[in-house]
Amino acid sequence: MNSIYDKAKKNVKTIAIPEVTNEYMIKAAAKATADGIANIILVGNPEDVTATAGKAGVDVSGIRVVDVNDTAYKEELLDRYNNSPDKAMPTSFVKKRIDHPLYLATLLQAVGEADGTLAGVDTTTYEFVLAAKSIIGMQPNCPTASGLLIEEIEGFAGDQGNLIGMSDGAVCIQPTVEQHAGIAISSCETFETLTGTEAKCAFLSFSTDGSGGLSEPVKKVREAVALAQQLRPDLKIDGEFQADAAVDARVGEKKVKRESAVAGHANVLIFPDAAGCNIGSKLVQRLANNVQVYGPIYQGFRLPILDCSRSDTDVELYNNIALLAVMAGK
Repeated sequence: MNSIYDKAKKNVKTIAIPEVTNEYMIKAAAKATADGIANIILVGNPEDVTATAGKAGVDVSGIRVVDVNDTAYKEELLDRYNNSPDKAMPTSFVKKRIDHPLYLATLLQAVGEADGTLAGVDTTTYEFVLAAKSIIGMQPNCPTASGLLIEEIEGFAGDQGNLIGMSDGAVCIQPTVEQHAGIAISSCETFETLTGTEAKCAFLSFSTDGSGGLSEPVKKVREAVALAQQLRPDLKIDGEFQADAAVDARVGEKKVKRESAVAGHANVLIFPDAAGCNIGSKLVQRLANNVQVYGPIYQGFRLPILDCSRSDTDVELYNNIALLAVMAGK
């Protein structure tokens, strides 16, 4: 994270935070401001901000607060949104929803007042994705939104390092072939931006190069691998691999009987569906001795946002502010 902090401080971005009644979030916002990691905009009721900061024992007097009840300012933002070539939905749709801090925060980002939006401690993934798709919109030609989780696994001794990206356990529940390929490409780009390390991306399956037969699930993964390789031949993407063949060099050499820059050396893992990724990532968190978790960093939206876990503490939220700031500055 030290490299992430340095990058964030060198190119300071503005992050909108709508969850102002959460003490952990307010603590993280105050520390990020004091450390120069990001400029923060707290979006909500100013009285709630004051009360939460008092309970948390932090000073937020230097942080900008956007009042969710400020009708004149909201009308100004709506006018700017209405004239934007990038608006995702009619202004009338947005107007009905910006009394909610989450929608107001994404509106601030959509019109350029903020560079990123951070939420998720008091907001479900579904709510956050819906707000972002409705107001910020998607990247052109992107088949789906997705989320990349990065886990820093202390004691893991693979030559790929101890930072492992995992996707998508947050957004796209049952990806099509096109979506699966798009998730892999987006995950490689996000991983490289944040870590400064070349992505070696493995599509996971219960089969390695057909060892489990050619059932429909295996064929679907194979088709996604082929499509991702076709779309981005510059990226190191391979599969289908079982998890051990993806991350363990000895097993990868034994099971993969062909040249592969990824087998046994993968640092980005693409799961077949959201269930697999969610289960796998949480098992690593609980069974490994010491794991730091970052994200999931949402991908595919026109502008960067980050969904926190509802179990995050102020330390993890602080790290996520820094991660989002770096994503916003890429």
